Amino acid sequence: MSDLSYQVRAPLGLELTDGSNVTITSWSLKSIDYPEVSDILPSKGILSIPFQGVNIRFDVRFTPGDGPQELLFDSLSGRQRETLAIFYRSILSGKMASTEEIITSLDTPVDLVPMGETEEETKAGSAGKSPRALRAVMSVLFYLTLAMLVFGFVGNMIWGRLSEVRVEQARVVAPIVAHLAPEGAFVERVRVRVGDQVVQGETMIVLSNPERAGRLNGVRADVRRAIERRDEAQEMLARHMSDARTHRATVLAAYERAVAARVLSDFLSDNRLDEVRRTWDALRDFDAGLSRFPGDFHAVRITFEDVLESREIDMSSLKRRLGAEKNAADAINIVARADGVVTDVPVFRDQFIGRGDLGVEIEEHQRRIVVGWLEEALSGDVYIGQATHMIVNDAGEMRTLTGQVSDITAGIDPLRPGKFGLVVTVMPDAASVNQSRHDFRADAPVQLSILRGWSFPGAQMFADLKKSLETLLKGQ
Repeated sequence: MSDLSYQVRAPLGLELTDGSNVTITSWSLKSIDYPEVSDILPSKGILSIPFQGVNIRFDVRFTPGDGPQELLFDSLSGRQRETLAIFYRSILSGKMASTEEIITSLDTPVDLVPMGETEEETKAGSAGKSPRALRAVMSVLFYLTLAMLVFGFVGNMIWGRLSEVRVEQARVVAPIVAHLAPEGAFVERVRVRVGDQVVQGETMIVLSNPERAGRLNGVRADVRRAIERRDEAQEMLARHMSDARTHRATVLAAYERAVAARVLSDFLSDNRLDEVRRTWDALRDFDAGLSRFPGDFHAVRITFEDVLESREIDMSSLKRRLGAEKNAADAINIVARADGVVTDVPVFRDQFIGRGDLGVEIEEHQRRIVVGWLEEALSGDVYIGQATHMIVNDAGEMRTLTGQVSDITAGIDPLRPGKFGLVVTVMPDAASVNQSRHDFRADAPVQLSILRGWSFPGAQMFADLKKSLETLLKGQ
């Protein structure tokens, strides 16, 4: 069309995707000139055409043109092109189209669609079709198969309601033991990593409280001073005792002089022996460690021994206090409360953790369990020891496992707050702890059913049919 090359000057409205409005003043049936200078030109918007006070709006898309601000119309429908052309031709001719003409143009189909089937289409439709009888047989087989599937599905649901109790919100629960910080402290040392095996009583995280550490250091300093004072008292006593031989020699010499000053008749007549007896008593008391008067050798020794004993008592008391402070300081350490495997260590060295913050999580060496929820109305249908049937999805493979109901408690499931019912705990039939961890991923969803444990004639047949239908549906 020759008029595609003419640019007209008539305002069109363009609403962009960000909600802003732009007035297009230069356009044709092929393109528009974007009025604003922009590095990124719009790719779509809503075009508004004014017709005698009424705006006609439709979505448009653009592709970049040859000019820097030129945008080409992209994929306009027939009605959009016709509507734009009416306005375009009205401007070129100088005569505005009437409202009736616009409505008639919009209502007139752009492309005529044939309503009948051509001869070629009829031949192409019947080509390659099977005979009517075969199609009828296939239709019957299809509807029979569909009926078997539908009634089998419904029958499977009825049988499931009669033979088992479906447990809701069933999930695997690992025996996780959370170890929390007993008080606010700094992490001095982390002794474990994820995957480590720990035993009960093992220190996993060493914590340090500045206040406790200050008291402990103060007591240590007191103990060191007490040891020094004890050693000083021991040294003084040792120096004093080193003169024991000299003092004894002096006492012995006095005794020997008293004996030498007497003759044999004095000893025979027991005459003038007071000095001998006094010096003998002095020697005997010295050897016995007895003090005869204040300030003598043994009086000083006893004083030094009393000082030493007092300082040893002080030292022992401070050592006991030091031990108590050490125990108090060690009491805030995070210690394993059970044998298990470390699953999480969310702390790091020199970090401050508050009281009650998580320090370490370990999984006990116990089998994982399955926990689910039941309506309160089903309390008479379940009991401890009842057999269960579980289906788990292991990397896309559906596996069936068995177990037994180990506990039933009335209460609120933590995952269903505000709803009262029965919390059912199931212990899977696993050979070992490691096998339990392999079969049941922590927090994994489980399809759990509790078997009612009753039967009737033909129950096994229905069970076999149910299993066959499940296999068939799984294969589809």
